[in-house]
Amino acid sequence: SYTVDLPFGRGQKFFTGVHGLAGKLISGWGVDGIGTFSAGLPLKFVSGQNLTNSDGGSSTPNVVAGCQQNESGEPESRLTKWFNTACFTQPPAFTYGGESRVDPHLQADGIANLDLVLFKNTSFGHEDKYRLQVRGEAFNIANRPQFGAPGQTQGMSTFGVISSQVNDPRQIQLAMKLLF
Repeated sequence: SYTVDLPFGRGQKFFTGVHGLAGKLISGWGVDGIGTFSAGLPLKFVSGQNLTNSDGGSSTPNVVAGCQQNESGEPESRLTKWFNTACFTQPPAFTYGGESRVDPHLQADGIANLDLVLFKNTSFGHEDKYRLQVRGEAFNIANRPQFGAPGQTQGMSTFGVISSQVNDPRQIQLAMKLLF
């Protein structure tokens, strides 16, 4: 996160000697922002049929040896096949399957989000006693979707399919407040 007062106007590096209406227009600008970047969470697979003959727990699929699990391409192009579903098979009866608790190679979509604020503070009144702040705020300014996890139950029609978005699209709001 960051907060930057832009160096323009009265008391700043640039246009420091400006006065009057021009000084009010040039002075008091700033930028705030938050960037959030994270890799996705690892995926946890289960088998669609529990053939373990146990009263608790479930089985995981077997992983086909040497199979390339990752699919290439942008997330938007992989929504119906996030990973290579052919790399996973139903384990035989009375076994728990060979997939680990969480897959070491596959993960859900990560986070890449930028929020940005542009604001202007203007002092006025006797001895600049009052201050008006105008703000423009943009959340997810790049409008990048973050997709939900793909289906993780082997043997189901939704296995490897992403059917949700877990963040909001770009939102912009304007605000004004008077400080006295």
